[in-house]
Amino acid sequence: MNGPPPGPPRPKPPHRWRMLGPGLAMLVLAGAGLVVSSTRPTSPQTPAPPEPPIAPSPTPRVAAPPPRPIPSAPVPPAEAPQPEDTATPEQREAAREAAREYRAGRFNAFFRKAAFMEEFARQGLTRIRGLRDELADPSALRQLPPDARFLENKPEPVLERMAMIDLLFELAPSEPSARDAMTSLALSPIDRGLPDSVKKGLVGEKYDLLFRLAQVDRQLAVDTFAKLESPKLKNLLREALIAGLAESGASPDEVQRMTAHL
Repeated sequence: MNGPPPGPPRPKPPHRWRMLGPGLAMLVLAGAGLVVSSTRPTSPQTPAPPEPPIAPSPTPRVAAPPPRPIPSAPVPPAEAPQPEDTATPEQREAAREAAREYRAGRFNAFFRKAAFMEEFARQGLTRIRGLRDELADPSALRQLPPDARFLENKPEPVLERMAMIDLLFELAPSEPSARDAMTSLALSPIDRGLPDSVKKGLVGEKYDLLFRLAQVDRQLAVDTFAKLESPKLKNLLREALIAGLAESGASPDEVQRMTAHL
C-alpha cells in the first residue's frame, strides 16, 4: 500500500448538549427560578391609606320665590279709644236722666234733695264729666225752632240743661272737678255759625254758670270772667258776676274792689 502511513485516530466530537455546558444549566436554572418566583406566594404588603373622599362641589341653590301673601278678610276699623277725660255715651245719658229726676223732684214735697245729691256724688268724676260734656254739646239746642223764647215758657231741652247746671252748682262746694267744669263751660267759645236761637241759649247758660260760680268761689269767678276773650260777651256777663258776688254775701265795697280791674 502506497502513501503515508495513517496517523493516529481523531478524537470523537463531544455530543452537542455537552457543548452547551454550563450555559444551558444557567438557562435552565434561570427558567426554574422564574417558575419558582412566579408560583411563590407574595409576602403581604401594607395597604396604602385610603385617599380622602373628595367633597362634591356644592350645587348652587336657586332661591325659592317668596310665598304669596294670603289675602285676609277685611278687618273692620277699630273704634278710636276715647280720651280718659271724655265722658262715654252711657255717662252722658246718666247725666241727662239725673237732671230730669232732679228737676222733677224739686216740685215734689217728698223729694229728698240731700239723699239724692249724696247718691249722685258717689259716682264722683264720671257724673261730673257726663254733665260737662252734655252741656258742651249744643245738639239739644239745635232742635229748637228759630223763634224759641228763653225768658218765658222755656222749652224742655233748655229746662233740662238748666237742671244740669244746678247739679254742678250743688257739687261745686265739695268737688273741685265740678268747679273746673263750670269754668271750662263758661270759657268755651260760641261758634258763630250756630243759629241765633242756639247762641242765645248758650249765652244764657254762661250767665247762669258765672252767677253760680261766684257764689261758690268768688276769686275763681273773677278770674274766669277776666279770661273771656270776647268784649261783647264780657258786657253781657258782667251783671252775672256782680250779682253772683252779691249773692255770695260780698258787700258792695268788696264787689267794687274785686271787679275794679275788669
